[in-house]
Amino acid sequence: MDEKEILAKNLVKYRKNAGLSQVELAKKLNYSNKNISKWENGETMPNAFVLQKIANIYGVKIENLIEENGELLPQEKQKIHNKRKTIFRLTMLLLANAILYAGGTLLIYILKLVGIQNFPLYYIYLYISPLTFLSITIYIRVLYNYVEIFSMSAFNWLICLSFYLSFIKASNMAFIFVMGGGVEIVEICIALLVNIKLRNDKKKAEQLSQEEDIKKE
Repeated sequence: MDEKEILAKNLVKYRKNAGLSQVELAKKLNYSNKNISKWENGETMPNAFVLQKIANIYGVKIENLIEENGELLPQEKQKIHNKRKTIFRLTMLLLANAILYAGGTLLIYILKLVGIQNFPLYYIYLYISPLTFLSITIYIRVLYNYVEIFSMSAFNWLICLSFYLSFIKASNMAFIFVMGGGVEIVEICIALLVNIKLRNDKKKAEQLSQEEDIKKE
């Protein structure tokens, strides 16, 4: 049984289990019942966006619509693979930061052993903190909307605080926070523009996909 047949079979089964007719389902999806008929006959396949809406209507996971005997369709196997890869990368992110702070703790211990205490040793954790938020930005900025605003802001202000505390006796050091404010405004503007563009691109892709489905009627 090929991909379309597996999907078509499941679409029919779950629609009937939900007690819906093709016309009723079409109204919920804002599609024509001809589209529903083609999907359930295996002539065409709904796009991923529509498939998720169908799964939500039936109260099931999208995997339930696309698997047969526990075997996922090839494209869904790739999605699961990508999800596992994401989890692996996040695990590596946490591990890298744990090693970073463990190294900082070891450095503090060594400095105490050799008697270097000219400045508060806990500042080392402060110096490490910007690197933590920089790594968060690098790893997961694409995964969650606006996460880069939070992480880059934290990176920015922790850098400012690190310099301020390290050179607090220098003149005009408070001015560094004014500079940090300017950088913060630029970061927020860039992040907002990028996310707005990504959201608009996603909407356009969904609209084009729906228009293509309608043309196939």
